[in-house]
Amino acid sequence: MIYDVIVCGGGPSGIAAAISARRNGARVLLVEQSGLLGGNSVHALVGPWMSFHYGKTQVIKGIGQEIVQRMVKKGYSLSHIPDPIGFCDTITPYDVEGLKEVLFELMDEEQIDLLLHALIINVIRDENTIKGLKAATKSGIIDLFGKVIIDATGDGDVAYKMGCDYVFGRNTDNFAQPMTMIFSVGNVKLDELKAYLKNNPDDFTLDENYDGEYLAISGCFRLVEEARKNGDFTIARDRVLLFQDVRPNQVAVNMTRIQKHSGVDAWSLTEAEREGRRQIKEVFAFLKKYVPGFKDSFIVRTPSQIGVRETRHILGDYIMELDDIVEERSFEDSVCVCAYPIDIHSPDGSTLTVLEENKQKCYEIPLRVMLPKKAEQLIVTGRAISATHEANASMRVTPSVLALGEAAGALASIAIKKNIKPRQVDYKEVQAGLRKQGQIVSKNDI
Repeated sequence: MIYDVIVCGGGPSGIAAAISARRNGARVLLVEQSGLLGGNSVHALVGPWMSFHYGKTQVIKGIGQEIVQRMVKKGYSLSHIPDPIGFCDTITPYDVEGLKEVLFELMDEEQIDLLLHALIINVIRDENTIKGLKAATKSGIIDLFGKVIIDATGDGDVAYKMGCDYVFGRNTDNFAQPMTMIFSVGNVKLDELKAYLKNNPDDFTLDENYDGEYLAISGCFRLVEEARKNGDFTIARDRVLLFQDVRPNQVAVNMTRIQKHSGVDAWSLTEAEREGRRQIKEVFAFLKKYVPGFKDSFIVRTPSQIGVRETRHILGDYIMELDDIVEERSFEDSVCVCAYPIDIHSPDGSTLTVLEENKQKCYEIPLRVMLPKKAEQLIVTGRAISATHEANASMRVTPSVLALGEAAGALASIAIKKNIKPRQVDYKEVQAGLRKQGQIVSKNDI
């Protein structure tokens, strides 16, 4: 059997790509190496999602918004709410179990074929044209054939196996942004934590319009420093970072920082997983001892795998750079709009860098970043698109990759209908298709 489109990776970008291609008439197979859909949003508990908005204006809609609406209707999300920290314009808290349910429902409704527990180990090619994939499964090695392949692995695994050029991490030393193990803590006395925040506002980063209802913490700098002096906190992190969960008295803690490891090296990734577990123990002990509201708390859930922020960036027909974002550039072949700050977690320090000149600005992402050089019939979506370390720090977030995935699916389906290569497709047709699906393509659509 030859599929029209094979999507590799069941994270948010891959999900959006599969749905978009299917709704445009393609026969689609989604291949995922685990037994779950949702990628980092499920496996690594990466939430809340940030950000669907620029100011009060929604800049990302389409399939991503549809998923949010489904979760809201079922009580699994608080929808888009102002970011209490003021880091970005809105955040979208969601329940992990609810997201799992919604994504599987969508696969069934759209009649998208699934192959779970399948790891892509090689490509089937004819010179520089990809014809299919080899997947390692419990049934052995399976050959999968598709007219267009979408690489939504997050690491550019398929493009890498095709021999495509890429960059890794920052150009000075190739260190990628650190990995993180987010974990959920229950039985937190939120009133005590809110009272401490109210009485110590200078120890937190807060939005000037914060109303105190939904709790998000970026701060407790003095408590972290006190614990560090006492030998109770050794992690390269300068603050408490947590967000209130959808479920009562529960928060998601984002404080671990695993540096100088590679998400595409098996040995290094294994060590990162072990270090992440060690850091969770240290962070939780710190919270219970030093932070109000945590004395009687307990860990509800830890991730099934570590959260990886950055690995390969597959070089495409255009490379997004820092200036594209800072200068809020527009592109003729734009397929989505992004409004997230350039958020660089230090690869070798304790700081969080946000380039001030980029705050409250938004920019367009061109179709060309998804078309890898040296490969035909292959589209790359998600955090592995063509970008520098600095540009990726803004583009990598879930709402953006949902929009990119939707564009990838639309591009693939048009190429199949016209029997041409994806890079031969007129970008205006892709834009028209996305607009029809309710997506915002450019700043002119806002």
